[in-house]
Amino acid sequence: MLFSSIRTKLICILMILGAIPLLVVGAVSYHSAANALLVQTRQQLDKVAQKTAQQVDHFFDAAQKDIDLLSKFPFIQLTFLQFEFNQRLDTSQRLLADYFQSNPNYNGIYLVNLAGKTILSVTGDQDDSLPDFSGADWFAKTLETGRFLSDLQFSNHRSSKVVMLGKIVYDFENPDKIVGVLAFDLKKYAFVDYVASLRIGEKGYAFLIHKNGFLIYHPDKEIDSETDIQALSDHRFQTHINNMMDGKKGFGNYTHDNAEKFIVYLPCTLMNWSIGVTVFKSELMADIHTFRNQIISFIMIIIGLFLPVSFLFIKSLTRPILQLIKGAEAIGKGDLDQRIEIKSNDELSAVAREFNKMVATLKKNMKEIVDLKTFMEDIFRNVSSGIITVDEAGQISSINQSAQTMLGYGHRETSGTDGFRPCEPVQQVVDLLKHSMKSGENTRDHELKLARSDDKASCVEINTSQLTDQSGGLIGAIADIRDITRRKRMEELMVRVDKLASLGQLSAGMAHEIRNPLAGMKTSLQVLAERARTDAEQILISGVLSEINRLNTIVSDLLRFSRPSPPLPSPVNVKNILEKTIGMVKEKLKKSDIRLICRYDKDLSFAMADQEQMHQVFLNLILNSLTAMEAGGELTITAGNVRNEEQIKTKLTQKDPDFAMYRAGFVEIRFKDTGHGISKEALPRVFDPFFSTSPKGTGLGLSIVHKLLEKNKGYIFIDSVVQQGTQVRLLLPASDKKQTGDR
Repeated sequence: MLFSSIRTKLICILMILGAIPLLVVGAVSYHSAANALLVQTRQQLDKVAQKTAQQVDHFFDAAQKDIDLLSKFPFIQLTFLQFEFNQRLDTSQRLLADYFQSNPNYNGIYLVNLAGKTILSVTGDQDDSLPDFSGADWFAKTLETGRFLSDLQFSNHRSSKVVMLGKIVYDFENPDKIVGVLAFDLKKYAFVDYVASLRIGEKGYAFLIHKNGFLIYHPDKEIDSETDIQALSDHRFQTHINNMMDGKKGFGNYTHDNAEKFIVYLPCTLMNWSIGVTVFKSELMADIHTFRNQIISFIMIIIGLFLPVSFLFIKSLTRPILQLIKGAEAIGKGDLDQRIEIKSNDELSAVAREFNKMVATLKKNMKEIVDLKTFMEDIFRNVSSGIITVDEAGQISSINQSAQTMLGYGHRETSGTDGFRPCEPVQQVVDLLKHSMKSGENTRDHELKLARSDDKASCVEINTSQLTDQSGGLIGAIADIRDITRRKRMEELMVRVDKLASLGQLSAGMAHEIRNPLAGMKTSLQVLAERARTDAEQILISGVLSEINRLNTIVSDLLRFSRPSPPLPSPVNVKNILEKTIGMVKEKLKKSDIRLICRYDKDLSFAMADQEQMHQVFLNLILNSLTAMEAGGELTITAGNVRNEEQIKTKLTQKDPDFAMYRAGFVEIRFKDTGHGISKEALPRVFDPFFSTSPKGTGLGLSIVHKLLEKNKGYIFIDSVVQQGTQVRLLLPASDKKQTGDR
């Protein structure tokens, strides 16, 4: 039984293939030699490129030092003054000519006044015209920075590209006064020669490229642009060119003009240029390629011997392995009743037995997972808190019914490629989850205000945390959402009550302190009125008395606001109080051209409240509506019963000590007008004392209304839309006694 086990089969194969280590050593040797040669070549080319870049940078650095020195020369500084006085510039002309002759790297030297006009130039051309640099970008940059080295650019005074170096010149006597600009026109060959002189091997060369992609220098005279050189190259060269344009340092292989090449490139320091040094791979790798061909020939011989022998062994191994593959494929399709039988005595038979055990265990675990998944889905679906989860890409992976109800879950169509996106509230939650995943910080007690279909805002509280797997890797995030609308409303109500209580105490003290001086002032003015002799004096005193009476009215309102008389609650007929109040303002309604509509439930309950105080509340609210409808309109007054406990709980909670009495229900009175309305900014302040949207108002009316309702265990809620009108809702505890009739 020579081949009774996989071990013996492998031993026989290794004996037959004893030459494989030799092949591995040969391949490793080839790659090591090739890599070592490339590393050494790259290091040498990198040094060459660095030295060349330093030479280019040194050229421009020396030019900047020269222009700094020359710009401070007194004759140069005095030239601009001489030009102003129309004096001859022969001395400066000779000075610049001598300097020009001793520096062959310049096409020309120019002295330019502040208007951009050349007043003196020295060039190697025969043309004596003085160029105008007023519109040149390098000239403006020089005036702005003091010294500016331009990029390679086309010039309006030359047909070829040039590099301009400018330096401002100061007045000889006033070193803070700028009188002009000294400019050098640098020859292209002066810095290109550093690159052109490089020769690496027989065919290697160097080239210079601009950050914008055009070639500054290339030894191939037929190539004069970045597009032309890329047209003959593969995509790898495009990558290298892009890196050079981005000012990066690098190296790599590429194919150009059907030749494989190796390039090393790096950027210049002072200019936005990059230098590339290229060698031909055929020249570099000639000996290595010979060694590679020998190894390939040897490998082909080994393969010719290996194939017929290995075929026999592979056939004996693949038959049972195919059985295992078919069984695994069936399990992958969901068939967990698979069993594999292999009739042999080798290790594959043991694998088949373990495979069958694994299938049985998998079937059991799958049932447990399904049961657990169903249980978790039931919890997720029925939990009262809203839950939203996202995956690591920030896409929504699940959202339960509670979250959909709270946030008004839906999709809105977009014109982009995404097709549909979540509605705004859901998107805000998703943004919080993305921030939590990105920053690693969980969100706690984040409040989000939502607009509901009934135009009333609701508020939810959001907590987020990251989701991780067993190894701690991030797999998403989860948001816990709770509706806190009731809590926020109770908090607002308590703040309002505390504010009004504090202001009431302050108002009481102020009212008493003001009333006493007012009484003395009124008495004195009445005495003066009796002694007045002329009509003008009578009119003046009457006006002052009128204002004192107005102050006394405000003080009385303050006292009513700060210390209203204790209520005497009893079952009161809301309809009768309203009718009595309407009768008092009926004439004003007619004069203001306001239509009045009243609606009362037939089985309207009596309210438990102080009758006189409710009369004052109704009167203040009706007068406010009249003020808001100066140009006429419509006032609708309705009264009805509210017994729905859920409606009551939207305003109150069981923690209220008087909640038991509210179970009898409420009497709801609504005043709805079509006036100018109240802005969203002013609406939260309408109960503040002395805050009024009317220039004639004292700002105490709604404060007194709120105070009286608070004393009578009632509530007030105001909704308003600018230019559409205002609606005021009052809730008064109901009595068991009924009142009938409608209007």
